[in-house]
Amino acid sequence: MNSHPRQGAFQPEELDALQSIYDEITAQSWFPDLPEAREDLAKYLFETFPSPTYDADRHRSDIEASVRLYHANECAH
Repeated sequence: MNSHPRQGAFQPEELDALQSIYDEITAQSWFPDLPEAREDLAKYLFETFPSPTYDADRHRSDIEASVRLYHANECAH
């Protein structure tokens, strides 16, 4: 799915997949309702997405688990 020729250039379907994951995660009741948390998630997705092995649908549960763990650790401090 990751078909962009250089880092930072995304195909429309790739952006749609990122937006879908972002929307689903930020709508969860456990996700902090803070602008910083939303920005961190967006950065995480854009940094993770350029990997040639990344597939939004296949890795969706891994992404959510990583974000949950990150926010659980942040709340513990």
